[in-house]
Amino acid sequence: MRRTIANSGQGLYDHPAHAELADRGFRRYHPFSFDFDSTPLSLGEAEDQWEEHVKETHQQNRAQQIERLKQRYGPEQIEVVVKNLMDLGAKSMSLLTYHNQFHEQARRAFVTGAYYPALVAACALGERVLNHLILDLRDAFKSSPHYRKVYRKDSFDSWPYAVSVLTDWNVLVPGVDAEFLALGELRNRSIHFDPKTYTSLREDALAALKRLNAIIAKQFGYFGSQPWFIENTPGAQFIKREFESIPFVRAYILPRAGFVGPLYGMELTAHGWQHLDYADYGDVEISDDDFAKHYRERNAAKVVSRELIEAERQEANPPAA
Repeated sequence: MRRTIANSGQGLYDHPAHAELADRGFRRYHPFSFDFDSTPLSLGEAEDQWEEHVKETHQQNRAQQIERLKQRYGPEQIEVVVKNLMDLGAKSMSLLTYHNQFHEQARRAFVTGAYYPALVAACALGERVLNHLILDLRDAFKSSPHYRKVYRKDSFDSWPYAVSVLTDWNVLVPGVDAEFLALGELRNRSIHFDPKTYTSLREDALAALKRLNAIIAKQFGYFGSQPWFIENTPGAQFIKREFESIPFVRAYILPRAGFVGPLYGMELTAHGWQHLDYADYGDVEISDDDFAKHYRERNAAKVVSRELIEAERQEANPPAA
């Protein structure tokens, strides 16, 4: 029997069975679960060179956003809340995993003016990310000389050592190592007793959160030129075939991705967004570049939708006369 997503247990999400799909060569993994917050981008004042109708729309949106912030944080310190959010900047788009909730909590502490809790939280989360990366991925590197030093440990508090291990394993995206080390230096200065911390709380908290945001954006982001994403697929990201076996991709991205062809669609359900797709794309093996071309040039009328699925179902099973 020909194996397709139609007779696979969880279909597009039955990851262990995907290697056996007959049309595997035409499909790529499409992650679609993410966390971000662009609120700070809407809080700036309108610029003089903007057209009047653009200024008016922006001011209306800004006023509405500030009202929502008052409801969340209270009206008493709204000026501080707005300034802190604007200085903090947007929360970068990140795939959903263990750090999202803690990242949001650290940011909210800063927004409310709780700078020391925000500082400590950002530093602690940076260390948690480092630990997760080693503990989650170490079994994929059993032949590494580092493995005998890390396979029995439950945690690591030496940031330079953890960064060196992950660098040797080629886990970290370029630039993430430097961000970790800079955040680690800030952590050591802030967590261990230093009287100077009292005079630079807000500055240090902001710096720590920006470092953390950069780490998340580069390592866990969607649109930061990560090496595992196929190029030239505007509006969506797909995993390159050669990266499907990379430990970081296997551990963090594939479990949150649907295995789709270029004509896939999306449907919002009670459980969030779900992929829709054809059951069988045939036996053709295409390259990543070909997949990108098919995606860019796809016929909108053939993109899978719930209506299309129902129409095909009725055609295949016409009502009895």
